[in-house]
Amino acid sequence: MKKTLLLISFIFLNYAAFAQFEIRNYDDDTIVTDGETISFSETGCGYNDSCNWRFKVTNTSATETLYMKIFVDNMVNSDGSNVQLCFSGTCLNSVNLGTGYPTNTPATIAPNSSTGTGNYFWNQNPTGTTTPMSWTLRFQAYDASGFTVGSPLSVTYSFDPNLSVEEEEFTSVEIFPTQVKDELTVSTNKNLTAEIYDILGKKVKQVNVLSGESTIDVRDLTSQLYIIRFKSVDGNTLTKKIIVE
Repeated sequence: MKKTLLLISFIFLNYAAFAQFEIRNYDDDTIVTDGETISFSETGCGYNDSCNWRFKVTNTSATETLYMKIFVDNMVNSDGSNVQLCFSGTCLNSVNLGTGYPTNTPATIAPNSSTGTGNYFWNQNPTGTTTPMSWTLRFQAYDASGFTVGSPLSVTYSFDPNLSVEEEEFTSVEIFPTQVKDELTVSTNKNLTAEIYDILGKKVKQVNVLSGESTIDVRDLTSQLYIIRFKSVDGNTLTKKIIVE
């Protein structure tokens, strides 16, 4: 195991506030951070397409059962129709601003357990839709007495039909080597923020990456698999995996 440096600066930033639960993208198991925007440029897509945002909620408590609701805090250019929110076995073909779902009994998540398949937010506006839209969802946990637990986590699902060119440019991020001991080299065409998460979903490091070729010092990280989330100033994200030896 490597000696850990700059522990106070880099380890567990922004994680403690969400110690009772975490949200992950179901398809690639990457963690969702509070305030994150998940952007898509497609409409009229199928269930298995990427623009159907699938997620899972994990109760990180070892002893306490959590009760979860998802609130719709904001909608832009949408009246809540033509979207489908499925959570805890209930699927809705529209959502209402300010409403928490499930509307009656919150979803029950046992200690150290996660929700399974079938939890997603799906933009079902037809192909050819040209109006940008967004929906902000807030995940809020409760205890058995109905009191809130931990801090809520908000994520915005954004549809922008003009995003496709920008997303294509953003995918120009290369990292090497993917099995690294000392320094990771990053080549990109724009300035980015790199957030590094360990296998437990804890953010252990955050650095700024400048356009061109630069390096990230990973000598302070222990030997294991990490996920790097690159984020642009306009909120687009891209994830990569590395192994620190």
